[in-house]
Amino acid sequence: MKDMAQKTLLDVRDLAIHYRTGAGPVQAVDGIDFTIAPGEALGLVGESGCGKTTAAKAMLKLLPPNGEIPRGAIDFAGRDLVPLQGEDMRRVRWKEIAWISQAAMNALDPVYRVGDQILEAMQAHIQIDKATGWAQAEDLFRAVGLDPSRLRAYPHEMSGGMKQRAVIAMAMALQPQLLIADEPTTALDVVTQAQILSRLARLRRERGMALLFITHDISVVVQTCDRVAVMYGGKIMETGPVRQVFGQPFHPYTMGLTNAFPTLEGAQRELISIPGTPPNLLNPPAGCRFAERCPFATDRCRAEEPAQHPVGDGRFAACHYPDRVEEFRRTAATNDAWVEVGRRLNEELVAAPLRERREGAEVLKVEGLVKHFPVAGGFFGGSDDKVHAVDGIDLDLQAGEILGLAGESGSGKTTTGEMLVRLQEPTDGRILSEGEDIAHLKKGDLKAFRRRAQMMFQDPYQTLNPRFTIQDIVGEPLTIHGLARGADKRARVVQALERAGLKPAATYMERFPHELSGGQRQRVAIARAIVLEPRFIVADEPVSMLDVSIRAGVLNLMRHFRDEMGISFVYVSHDLPTIRYVADRTAIMYLGEIVEVGPTEKVIAERKHPYTQLLLDASPEPDPSVEKPPLESAGEIPSAVDLPNGCRFHNRCPLATVTCGWEGRDVIAALAERDLLERPRDALGVPERDGLDLRIPAPKGVAAARAQLAEVLAARPPSLAEAAEVSEDGAALRLRFAAQPSPRRRRIAEGHEVACVLYPEADA
Repeated sequence: MKDMAQKTLLDVRDLAIHYRTGAGPVQAVDGIDFTIAPGEALGLVGESGCGKTTAAKAMLKLLPPNGEIPRGAIDFAGRDLVPLQGEDMRRVRWKEIAWISQAAMNALDPVYRVGDQILEAMQAHIQIDKATGWAQAEDLFRAVGLDPSRLRAYPHEMSGGMKQRAVIAMAMALQPQLLIADEPTTALDVVTQAQILSRLARLRRERGMALLFITHDISVVVQTCDRVAVMYGGKIMETGPVRQVFGQPFHPYTMGLTNAFPTLEGAQRELISIPGTPPNLLNPPAGCRFAERCPFATDRCRAEEPAQHPVGDGRFAACHYPDRVEEFRRTAATNDAWVEVGRRLNEELVAAPLRERREGAEVLKVEGLVKHFPVAGGFFGGSDDKVHAVDGIDLDLQAGEILGLAGESGSGKTTTGEMLVRLQEPTDGRILSEGEDIAHLKKGDLKAFRRRAQMMFQDPYQTLNPRFTIQDIVGEPLTIHGLARGADKRARVVQALERAGLKPAATYMERFPHELSGGQRQRVAIARAIVLEPRFIVADEPVSMLDVSIRAGVLNLMRHFRDEMGISFVYVSHDLPTIRYVADRTAIMYLGEIVEVGPTEKVIAERKHPYTQLLLDASPEPDPSVEKPPLESAGEIPSAVDLPNGCRFHNRCPLATVTCGWEGRDVIAALAERDLLERPRDALGVPERDGLDLRIPAPKGVAAARAQLAEVLAARPPSLAEAAEVSEDGAALRLRFAAQPSPRRRRIAEGHEVACVLYPEADA
């Protein structure tokens, strides 16, 4: 192991990458140095626009036509990649260095089967016949936890997590020495992300492969990488062992990043955002790239570029004042230091101290809410199938409260949020706002309700009209509702923008959305939502597309509006650390049902429902002192068209009992898992599903089938075997299962309810 650490697989020296533009060269990467040893994982961390992806694309010569490398070396396995062109570079790609892109949805060709695409990648580089290549592709799919039969699927027939695993399998096809993963899990929910990161780590260990992991999410880097390089403005600010860098940072930028991340397992603390935006790399500043946003910047920082100072074993930091690190860490952990920077940059930082939840009047009450979407029935229609997006949920929202709504993709969170503001029509149930059922509101009454209810969407890039100025965007709701015009309207727009932290508002009023950063655009969306002073706002993943340095500011704004204006929020997210930070109460949603609801700290600390436990286990932890075991396998969320028997989580639950709803599908899944592990099951034929029951042919006799079935079921919780009533059916086994109801929510403590048979109801 020591010899491996001494060797270097990739050695990047003084690398500069420029993009030619009409205004001059954009210096996207400006002289960076880092190394990766064989089998090592290096995280490349930083905000959008800092040069991470550009640096990685240069390794494979995938830069756009206007990109160039004016200086530097990329030494890979003893050979400089910079001079390589054409066929020489093509031989390096996939075979020696492979790439996993951010959007797996776009990385696969939609008109070819996935297996054919993997085979094509192999045959482009090595001599291999179809049968051998297909067998290798099957092994790759098993290695990433996919059923080999999925090789015959088209990309649209696979979930997002499956597609990302298929892309990883394709990247591993030629056993590269280095794998570059560019934000490989950004678009995925936490459970899928955790499984993919775990698989990636295991494959790296087993195959001795090095990994360059690019992300803005430090919690993922802490759990995945050995070392980290923190990038900012085209330069590397700090490098070193990952837990040391984030546990005891030396550079003020790294300190700012760690302050901006909410923790799940550690003590709650106030989040602090970094004011300002990264520098314009068309004309980069003369001194330290971070000086403009740094609380400790001096004239020397603005004039003289800092060198990489050694600050420990294998650690370097580009700061003029490494000897003042203790003082910097203490000061950077306070909001005051960054508020001063915000003042300097004309950007208000909103402080939102933690507070005790106060009971308020009821703003919203949801009773038995249902939303089903019909499924088209092929060419001739007539199908009775439907997607059970939301299936009979009860909720309430108090005045001045933030309610978190958490769950995986496909659990029904966004559909619920859209129904609460009448962007979707409920199939059944009632949504009571100030005593009236909004499902039946029309015309004037519906318009009056829309003034009370607003929505913040996930993507600030798509929710603002690109042809409107900021003044028009924020003022439009006032015009629609006839609340203000002229000077009064302008004054209210100014007030909303400044409340959202865009100060002075006059500098933003006449701009268009494309002239603002992502964080500024999301603040404009917030200003538009609050200009009517609504009773409640549904915020659907409002920070998932924002850089970590900006997220904290948006989360603090939500808490500020709750405290200062009494606005209630329904905060929809799969990110439990941010939910813990902003939400007073949290509802955990799974496959259309709410399985646990209660005060946020109680739900996270006690995690009663096994699904809540899974979400918390899957959430990466930015605190370097917390080491989480890898989440190897948690299964896929079942189909919302063909719902599971009983508890909808039972097939993924390690604590499932006999009465939780086991059925024939669960035995089929156990057989598929055995096939994936390539264990024999020759005594069991192809299973035939009959409702909840199952018929399994016994080609080698019933006794042999019973013995092999017992082996198959032994890999599942013992309650599955107990729930199955096994009998002979000619030359086959028949497994019968009892129909079970989905567990209803039961009160286990004041304000805390869980839909799980493991808990008795508390006394009133």
